[in-house]
Amino acid sequence: MHTYRLPVQIERLEEGIYLASCPAIQGCHAEGHTIGEALDNLRSVTLVIYKLCQEKKLPFVTDAPDVPLASVIWEIEVPLALEAA
Repeated sequence: MHTYRLPVQIERLEEGIYLASCPAIQGCHAEGHTIGEALDNLRSVTLVIYKLCQEKKLPFVTDAPDVPLASVIWEIEVPLALEAA
């Protein structure tokens, strides 16, 4: 099975919470009090988006419309500055 590596970006917001987002999946972003919580929430959001895309016959990944969920691998980008914050 072919895998699709999708970037996940993490940023710390002014409120002190973290935002995780995957720009390759429309509307795929989530917040959390920790990086781990933001990623867990992002996984939940991803599952909901995937199910909706399947039901409505819409592309899940913007540039690759027929990507099955099992083939997606996240590449998480965490700037070092976030760890020290």
